[in-house]
This record gives sequence, C-alpha cells and structure tokens, in this order.
Amino acid sequence: MAVGIDGFGDDLTSPKLGTTQGPGAYDRLIQVLRELRDDPTLLEPLARAWAGRSFETVYARPLLLLAALRYRALEGGDHPLGFEVLMDAEAPDLATRLLEAMADPLLVDVLRVRSVQTNEPGRAFAWGLPAMVLELTHRRFSLVDLGCSAGLNLVVDRTAIDYRFGLNKVSGFDFPSPEVRLGLDLEPVDVRDEGEARWLEACVWPGQPERLARFRACRDIYRNRWMGDSPAPELRRHVLGSGETGAVLDALDGVGEGRTLIAYESVVRPYMSDAARATHDATMDSFLANGRQRMWAVLEPNDEPQASTPMTLTVHIARGGGTHAVELAESGYHSSSCVLVPGAIKQLTTLWHEA
Repeated sequence: MAVGIDGFGDDLTSPKLGTTQGPGAYDRLIQVLRELRDDPTLLEPLARAWAGRSFETVYARPLLLLAALRYRALEGGDHPLGFEVLMDAEAPDLATRLLEAMADPLLVDVLRVRSVQTNEPGRAFAWGLPAMVLELTHRRFSLVDLGCSAGLNLVVDRTAIDYRFGLNKVSGFDFPSPEVRLGLDLEPVDVRDEGEARWLEACVWPGQPERLARFRACRDIYRNRWMGDSPAPELRRHVLGSGETGAVLDALDGVGEGRTLIAYESVVRPYMSDAARATHDATMDSFLANGRQRMWAVLEPNDEPQASTPMTLTVHIARGGGTHAVELAESGYHSSSCVLVPGAIKQLTTLWHEA
C-alpha cells in the first residue's frame, strides 16, 4: 500500500499501467508523465493533495490524475490539455502544457477528495448474461450491485444499449427486469448532481464515444421520473469486506417468496486489501450456502490477462454441499461484448437446476 506520492514514479513505469504505445492521448500523457516523474512542478501539487492518503493499486494514482485533469477541462475554459483530455487529439508542447495544467490551483482540491469510479454499463452483462441463460422471469428476481458507484448497471434493462454474447446481439431491453435493485458502495454517487455526473464522465477516457453514450443513457434513467410500479433503485453506503454484506443480502432475500437473488460485482477486488478481499470471499460463500436461489457473479481482470479478453465472468452457486464456480465468458476491460466459454452455459444451467 502506497501513501502520498511515495513510489508514484514506480506506479507510472509499472507494466500494469499499460504499454502506453497506443495512439490515444492518454498513452501520450502517461509517457510524458513518466519522463517528468521527478519534476517538482509535477510532484508538489500531488504531494499536497495526497498527503497521508493511501492507495491500494499501482494504477490508482495515475488514473486519478488523468481523470482530475479531464474533470477540470470539462468544467470549461481554455484548459492547457483540452486537445488531449477532451478530444483525444494531439498538439505540440505536451510536456509544457501538462506542467501548466498541474499549476491549476483547483486541481489539488479535485485530487484530494476524488477517487476513480468506473461506471461502465457495458459490464452489466455480468448479470444480464446469466439471467438470460437461466431464463429468469421478469420481476421475479432481485439484483444487488456490489461496489455500484452510481448504480448505472442496475438500470441497463431500461436502455437500448447494445450487447453481444458470442454471436448473439441483444440490447438492454432484452434483459429480464429485476423487481428490486440495490447498489452498495463506500461512496455512492448521485448522478442527478451535475458535479458528480461530471466526475463520472471525467473517468471515461477520451476517444471512447461508445462508453460515453452508454454512461449517458443510464445517467438519464436516474435523471428522469422512474416509471412503472416496481421500486426505483436504492443506493446504500456500505463497506465491502467488512463482514456485514451477508446480513444485507439475507434481509433482501426475504423480499418475495421464491425470488432469485443475484449479487454481482465488476472490477471491485483490485481495489480491496488482501484482508478485506478474504473477508468478502468468506461472506459471499456463506451467502451462497444459505439458499438455492442465490448467485454471485464476478467480473474481474485475469491474473495473466490476454490482450483482447483480459476479464473473466465467473458465476458462483452452491449445490451439493459445495460452491461451484463456472467461468462463463471473457471480455475486454470496457466492452459490452463477451466471448462465451465453450460448454459453460450447459454447465451453469445443469448446476442451477440440479436437485
């Protein structure tokens, strides 16, 4: 665990951050950050913003800095990095303009209080795919997003977002709709607030219009009146890995007799400490063991990621006195498409219906 700016230069040069050999503006910015990693003009505002603050992963601080720069540009004005962070374009004197952007007096405030929160509705296939495979009935299941941020993935069934499962193309409208929608997060985000919505947009990389369109489609669901007689989504403060998640899920399981309960998470584990992760896993294993109609879907980066499909969707259910993990699909980091694992659908459906 890193504190403040200790080891920030190592973070910038870590292979986990990426190759920075792509054509995008962020690739070029990361390369320049690497070249300037010992420059006091870069480090001084970061030291003030992050004094005493801890970071779990090597990419937390670099990605936070990029998002903060984009956030300040989205607020308007002639930002020094507007070409890069808003338009994914290229302009001369990038290093000079980056240092100018670091001198922004309001940047420190953003860096001090914000954290990167990835709201990628494309990842909602983590619950939509198993729900469709198991032919769950409309409004006969409850859905819980563990680490929900703004809860955007809870409402994709009310959008026309495109998904592809193997060769099968569907839209969010094709997903069965849950009766209950609950999001748990350390700091839930209200996208009805302009500043909060702007921060989430800042966390979407420039040059990714499809991601931005998915974000805005789900954001607008929250901004408009909730239609229908099913409850609107609830976002609740909660600390994953604290040992209290099981009680929340057990209470929800009592809402509606015979209803399936899907708990799912996407890219949560890399941001948890080892101890919190172990507690979380034990809690979820107990959750599964306490009911047949329970499912835990986990979409996380692979330990040794492949270039095109670095993430795996694993569905956990309890049967026959033990917990079974079915690797159902693989996908990109920010993709609404996935590659189905051969034989996995049959394996999951057989286990689900097992007596």
